[in-house]
Amino acid sequence: MTLVSDDLMNDRDRQLVVMLATGYTTTRIAREMCLSRYTVAERIGKLLDRFACSNRSQLVAYCYAHELLHVGVWPPAAAPS
Repeated sequence: MTLVSDDLMNDRDRQLVVMLATGYTTTRIAREMCLSRYTVAERIGKLLDRFACSNRSQLVAYCYAHELLHVGVWPPAAAPS
């Protein structure tokens, strides 16, 4: 497996994935990131498409597998760019 290029996932996307990995709902992510629920849902959908994932769990697993999230750290943290 190859690492994902930094231009495919910015800091806000990484923050969103960390929140997904922690178990946050779309509504809570929206509140924390000061976005609408619809914007968060759209961002998640774009990430799912970009990384060919079929659901949020698969997206989080993908990010762990490609070292976008630190393995063995709880709560999750985004890997340095």
